[in-house]
Order: sequence, then C-alpha cells, then structure tokens
Amino acid sequence: MTLTAILPSLRASIPDPLDPSAWPAHTEPTIDDVRVSAVSMARLADVAGTPCVHTAEEAPPRYRSRDWTPRGMSVAVAAVTGVRRTDGGLVLELDAVLPACAVLDEARLIGRRTTAPRATAVVRDALADGEGADAAVLVVPADVEVGDLVCFPCGRALTHREVVVARREVVAGTGVVAAVSSVVPAPVSVGSSR
Repeated sequence: MTLTAILPSLRASIPDPLDPSAWPAHTEPTIDDVRVSAVSMARLADVAGTPCVHTAEEAPPRYRSRDWTPRGMSVAVAAVTGVRRTDGGLVLELDAVLPACAVLDEARLIGRRTTAPRATAVVRDALADGEGADAAVLVVPADVEVGDLVCFPCGRALTHREVVVARREVVAGTGVVAAVSSVVPAPVSVGSSR
C-alpha cells in the first residue's frame, strides 16, 4: 500500500508510484500524466486521437544475464466512453480493445488531476454480445467520467490496429452486419506561413 493510496489528497502534489518493471524504460509519472522517454501520453492522445499506442524499449530487469537484450513494449491510451455506477462498483466502456498483454493493475487516469479514492471498475469487451462476456478489472479513481483518458502498459509491442475497436453496423437496406473500424483521423494542424 502506498502513501497516495492511504491519503488520496496527496495525489494533488505527488504522483502515484508505478512499478518500473511493468512500464517501458524511462517512464515517469506526473500528477496528471505519464511520460515515456519524454513523450507525454496525454499529449499523444490529444494529437493522435484515441485509442493510440506508444512503443518503447523494455526496462532492464534488476538482475539480468549478460545476453539480455531489451524487447519492445507499449503503452496504450484509451478514452472512457461510458460509465455506469452499480452496487458492485463501476462498469466502464472504453474506445479500445484491451489486449491480452495489458497490465491492467498499472492503469492510470491521465489528463486531469483527481484526489478521489480508488475504485474497482469492470471493463466489458466492446465486441462482446452478452452479459457472460469476458470482462477486465482495473482500478481507477472513483470520480471517473466519460471523456477521461486511461493509459496502461502492455507487455509487448503493439500496433494501432490491435487496440482499435471494430463496431458493428447494419448496412442500410440490406440487413447485413458489417464490421466498421472506428479509427478517427488525426487532427491536421493548419499554421500561417510568415
């Protein structure tokens, strides 16, 4: 148990610690963001849209053999698209598919500061068709809301298409269900030339 877990009000001035073995090398938490090799995950989501993936080198283990070589791992950022508060806790919907290699107990809310206590949240698979679908559990601040950003490390290098949600739509007039990717193009910056 960490000091910020015992006294959540401290999160306004010091970041929650992270497990360095679960995150890529050169990862540092801030009170409202996670930076991987000086790349802000909140800014990455702002520029590229969500879901997005940042790939970096694995952090070296504490004790390693001479022939150890780093492998790639990723940090994924997803937006919260739905929050339902129940008697059993929170049920979240994300705009990303959670890969099997995701380290969900290291998930963090980024993009805003909060001193709310931690709560267990269930994330249902966006492609699931029923209540008996696989669900993932992560711990987030209790005041999580639609539009918040959640980032989490993944144990291997991922591509963007591995976290993109494919939604199902009925093709007009045919009754055929087609899978449509929900990829949002990155915003284009238009600057003045002087």
